[in-house]
Amino acid sequence: MRTLTVCNFVTVDGRYEDDDHDIASFFEHQHPDYAGADTFDHYTTSLLRDAGTLVLSGRRSALGNLGYWTGVLEDPSASAIRREFAALILDIEKVVVSDTITAEDLAPYRNVRTVPVAEARSEVAALRSGEGRGILVLLGRVLWNDLMRAGLVDELHLVTFPLIAGSGVPLFDDRPPVALKLLGVREWQESGNVLMRWRVDPA
Repeated sequence: MRTLTVCNFVTVDGRYEDDDHDIASFFEHQHPDYAGADTFDHYTTSLLRDAGTLVLSGRRSALGNLGYWTGVLEDPSASAIRREFAALILDIEKVVVSDTITAEDLAPYRNVRTVPVAEARSEVAALRSGEGRGILVLLGRVLWNDLMRAGLVDELHLVTFPLIAGSGVPLFDDRPPVALKLLGVREWQESGNVLMRWRVDPA
């Protein structure tokens, strides 16, 4: 059995992205002491190193991320940790949940295949029942909310940034039938980020 881990950034007031489906506006009021901190990059890279499959979802999110990280890999001014993350995300086995992404869309990328939205639960269940390194879900709030409702998420890693959104898209779209047990807490003084790792059990 493989473990499925969800990792997500979240603001202090529980927002996933702003009303324009971006996060750039959140950083307008970032404390100057935290400017340039890259602890989140280091943490997500460590999760990717240990994973065997990455699950992405949504046309905008999946293609946007694949395109962005391809650019980082080709950018000589990018930091070493971001270049490592880019290499990992492009090399790892990727499953993209989408009804609109085509083979032509994915042609520039390797080790990636699509799964229709209606088959997401069965595909993830099959992945979890196999052997190998863990399954990682980054972003994809709508998808992992649904996977949590279906009892398919093993761990939830929430990294709270010291930012107040004020409005935007909430992290959770309803109350899933789960109980959370704390596995660990970590803080990074250089960024103000706080990680809470939760085991996800049936309620």
